[in-house]
Amino acid sequence: MKKTALLNVLLVVASVLATLLVLEVVIEKTLLTRIPVKFHFALPSGLAVLAQSSKAERLPVNYVALAGDSYAHGKGDWLLQINPRSNDPFHSAHVLQQLTGYDVITFGRSGASSAKGWVREPLSKYRYIHDVIDSDLQPPRFILAFFYAGNDLSDNFLQVRDSFIPAYGEAAVHDDAAWDRFFSKEIRTNNVGPHGSAQINRGWLMTAVFRIIKRELTGKDVETEVELAEEMAAQGKDTNQVVIDGVSTMIPGGLQAPGMGLDRQQTEIAFLAMAKSLARLKQAFPASQVVVVYVPSVMEVYALGAEQVSVFSSLPREGQYVQERFAAADLVARSTEVAARVAAEARAQGLPFIDTRQDLRAAAARHILHGPKDWLHLNRLGYEVFARSMACGMVANKLWPEQACQSGVVVSQ
Repeated sequence: MKKTALLNVLLVVASVLATLLVLEVVIEKTLLTRIPVKFHFALPSGLAVLAQSSKAERLPVNYVALAGDSYAHGKGDWLLQINPRSNDPFHSAHVLQQLTGYDVITFGRSGASSAKGWVREPLSKYRYIHDVIDSDLQPPRFILAFFYAGNDLSDNFLQVRDSFIPAYGEAAVHDDAAWDRFFSKEIRTNNVGPHGSAQINRGWLMTAVFRIIKRELTGKDVETEVELAEEMAAQGKDTNQVVIDGVSTMIPGGLQAPGMGLDRQQTEIAFLAMAKSLARLKQAFPASQVVVVYVPSVMEVYALGAEQVSVFSSLPREGQYVQERFAAADLVARSTEVAARVAAEARAQGLPFIDTRQDLRAAAARHILHGPKDWLHLNRLGYEVFARSMACGMVANKLWPEQACQSGVVVSQ
């Protein structure tokens, strides 16, 4: 009797597992792009790339890939405003798709440094999809590598200080072999599948269901969770005065600026990490045209209306980030310096460079392009202007046809 009961239980378990495996295959092949945005967090990050809706079919073809941090990921008020039960457009990838007709995907990861956003995430996700999910995936035709001036420099410095140097030594920052080992480890240990970095894609549906249940029980929506910097910006501890449509306007303090708190040595280390990451990205995708895109920090976009600005600190002090004040003139000079350095590095590696500051500033002279909830990222209008700026930059570099640079495009929902 006991043996029969055990066999029945095993049959039930086997039937459930077999059903889940069949469902996984069906969803992977036919339903991925219909999964609501609110459930994307539950998918393995490698598989989640294929769930993105800024492409014609499940597998992108002849496509554009975005690489970088939360700006490449698409965080911001547009994402917060869409129906979370849909897979509607919400960031620059969707605008670029409408402007060009290209499939567009993002390898972006919130909080990523250059090493993570340009190397770890694109390489590990691309290889996982190609090697484990679908070998028909080809390399991107274009890779737009976003350099976000708001925190990429500080993130780069902190990663070198806290991860690279402890493992390889301070002298190794100029050693290409050490950087190769560092990048290889980052890629190898990135958890892009349902079982960490293991090269297997079965069992993801059960894992996803558990994640969704856990999320629902906590009452949180992963896409609306507020990061530390966003909390500070929302607290109203300080303000910034900017000029919008000729009128002095107050926006939150503690917003991001181009690495104002880094000293000269820290800045050089940060740029070195950027250069090594860009070289590795270019090496990893030799058939792809890599283009570096300068994404200005929030405070670089607006016309400043006061002699001082309140910005989010570049580096933690005693484990905490704080708000700092700098001269507005120093911020303007720093923006010019950082953009010039990024452009110079791109060109030194034979890559095109697109600076979106001018177009965003022209739009910000008349409209607020961030918030009103998430002040650290572009809103819908901001992403539309940003995407058009990139498209026109690609046209100027003779990489895309002229019709890609058009105005007045509105992304349908």
